[in-house]
Amino acid sequence: MKLKNLILFGLLFSIGVLNAQTDFRAGYIIKSTGDTLYGDIDYRGDLLMSGLCKFKDNENTIKEYSPNDIAAFRFIDSKYYVSREINNRKVFLEYLIKGKINIYYMRDDIGDHYFLDKQDVKLTEIPYEEGIKYVEDKQVFYESTRHIGLLSVYMQDAPKLQSRIQTIKKPEHQNLIKLAEAYHNAVCEGERCIIYKKSAPFIKILPELTGGVIKYSNVEDLNDKFYIHTGIIGHIWMPRTSEKMYFRTGVLFSQLDLDGEKKNFYKIPCQLEYIYPKGILRPRIAYGLNFYIPNYRTVSFDIGANIKLSETFFLSATSDIEFNPTMMFLPKNMLSHSLKLGLFLGIK
Repeated sequence: MKLKNLILFGLLFSIGVLNAQTDFRAGYIIKSTGDTLYGDIDYRGDLLMSGLCKFKDNENTIKEYSPNDIAAFRFIDSKYYVSREINNRKVFLEYLIKGKINIYYMRDDIGDHYFLDKQDVKLTEIPYEEGIKYVEDKQVFYESTRHIGLLSVYMQDAPKLQSRIQTIKKPEHQNLIKLAEAYHNAVCEGERCIIYKKSAPFIKILPELTGGVIKYSNVEDLNDKFYIHTGIIGHIWMPRTSEKMYFRTGVLFSQLDLDGEKKNFYKIPCQLEYIYPKGILRPRIAYGLNFYIPNYRTVSFDIGANIKLSETFFLSATSDIEFNPTMMFLPKNMLSHSLKLGLFLGIK
């Protein structure tokens, strides 16, 4: 019981420390008076950015601004946010593209929201719904199409785009930006639109080659010693969702002396992982399940760091502790501990 409480405390403490970390990047704020102040802005996820701008000036003084306090803020050569009123309250909308039609984005507790406006036409949300509904007592997945009608009306002066609008099944960053850019080019000559949103992949897998030793505790008929532990890990990254959170999986191999003979075991981690995105030393933490082949399941708590060698290559160091599970995701008693070093590729 003491061990489980200690591990749970360590996990909660680590999560608290990671959440407290900031990621200040060069940028500026635009006050309601039009004055511009340069400094650094804390880079957070879309949900937090819609309501708060944490700004650090040249004297390292940190001040928090709400959408009621400033007109806009921007990260240098990257995301740009403007204060707008939505449903009788002000929020920060991410400005995706500026042209003859402007596109904006916001995420809240409900989900993703896209907005557009143009000259002499007020800000309007691009409607979209999806979900499950019942048709003759059967569950059917549905997607609304009202966004197609709205986009068609707003872009009716570019008839060649109407067939393209019909293909947009769901409003998303890339299809709306490309459509707005095409519309601008169709109705405006000699003036280019401005795309503020940096293009990013919807999903990216960052590979890690790793190897080290693992030792199991209190396993019947297992020779009590350190075993070689090697494999490849894939860190699945969805930058639209978070630049710091990953899904960690892959395959790890060990050959164990069990029942008087050598047997091969394969371990597949399925964990939620946080990797701090800046600096030479980048801490990381993961928690989740490991699935063994042959059939067995454990709970795993991993902590480590990536050490920057170049823009592409990182040295990785990881310490893993495995537990027999109780209540699916909670640790019961320790099964193994391991130490591994590896080569991590592709971190931005």
